[in-house]
Amino acid sequence: MDRIYFVDNPWPNGHRVINFKWSAHFKYEEEEVLKERTGLYFDLHLETADYYEEDLDLDENDDEEVDDWHAKIVWNNYHSCTMSSQEWDYKGFHVGSDEAPFDLETLDGKAYEIDFLSKDEQKNLNLDLTAFDVYLLGHDATAYHIIKFTKEDGQSYQIDWKGKLALAYTGDYEFRYDFHALISSTSFSGITIPDEITDYRAYELLERFVSKPTLFELQNDNGKRKFIFK
Repeated sequence: MDRIYFVDNPWPNGHRVINFKWSAHFKYEEEEVLKERTGLYFDLHLETADYYEEDLDLDENDDEEVDDWHAKIVWNNYHSCTMSSQEWDYKGFHVGSDEAPFDLETLDGKAYEIDFLSKDEQKNLNLDLTAFDVYLLGHDATAYHIIKFTKEDGQSYQIDWKGKLALAYTGDYEFRYDFHALISSTSFSGITIPDEITDYRAYELLERFVSKPTLFELQNDNGKRKFIFK
């Protein structure tokens, strides 16, 4: 069972992941002000069951006053978590560029380090520039991700995802809390192609940001186009 653990929260056994999607998209000059932001970006989308799903007593109250992170009543007020690079905006993390195109054959065992912020970046935190948004105890913040891909059977991969959280909804921008998610087996759902570009332009971007474009094929499902692994 795929689970996510929020270290030292009231549920040491973690929470069930009910929805997970791994996809990708292109950023290209026509939509980007800064050229250095262009390239191929991976997207991850994760949703949990209700925090209290596995509680034996749903009316359980906290016995003592504790901070928000340790209080079940606070967590239960927000019901569940969504952590995503595409739920509220198309963000994602950079995996292929002009200088270093994405190489599918090196993905097995690869770990990406994302949003390891400098002291100045953390002090002047711009959530528009982080790879993921999160709804945890309100709309909070997440950074310092390490995401590792391990190939399983066929085109399935295990994803091990660690990172830090800040309770930004309450005005706390210190990334003092840790999480760890393990997705036992998932498949790539494809590089989405926006409606405004042609197939020809999409292939141009594929050849530009992917080192071995022949490992991908174009799929068209009722007008919804994407590149998938062959």
